[in-house]
Amino acid sequence: MTTVSGKNQEKQLIQHLLQVPLFQKMPGRHLQLLVKLGQSKQVAAADSLWLEGDAPKALYILLKGEVEILFGGELVEHIKSIKALGEVALLGGQPHFEQAICATDCILLEIPAPVFLYVLQRNSEICQRICRNAVGLLSQRLQKSNDEVGVLGESCRAIEEKIVEAERHANDMNMVRQMRGA
Repeated sequence: MTTVSGKNQEKQLIQHLLQVPLFQKMPGRHLQLLVKLGQSKQVAAADSLWLEGDAPKALYILLKGEVEILFGGELVEHIKSIKALGEVALLGGQPHFEQAICATDCILLEIPAPVFLYVLQRNSEICQRICRNAVGLLSQRLQKSNDEVGVLGESCRAIEEKIVEAERHANDMNMVRQMRGA
């Protein structure tokens, strides 16, 4: 039997899940199921949630704290609560291509991968909503990356123009030197 404080905690967790884009527009009963399937997990600062190449073990909801995502040892993202973590590898059935390290002490809702995938197989409504939301999130990330690549491309063109100008100037200087030496 759930206690009053247990019900309040469940309601708070559902309110947190409503803030996570992966669960956007999901009915309360589905969020309630996910909360019941998850477990609270505390992770100390500097501990990893996963390493590059690890198989996905869970879907994490960062409730409190900060997590750093590293790719090739370089910081690529600093995540603050409240966010879903590990959904790309889990939904894609692929190993993690990055590393996730807790930058601070963290509290997470952890839904084990087998449990989460079982729910997706058994409940088409949950599966459709999460997949739609995931596609939307991935397309936003892709657009952001494309925008960043565009900015980098423009920067490269500007640098190339400066190089060409510097080469012209150097050639002009060489020509002047040659003319003076003749």
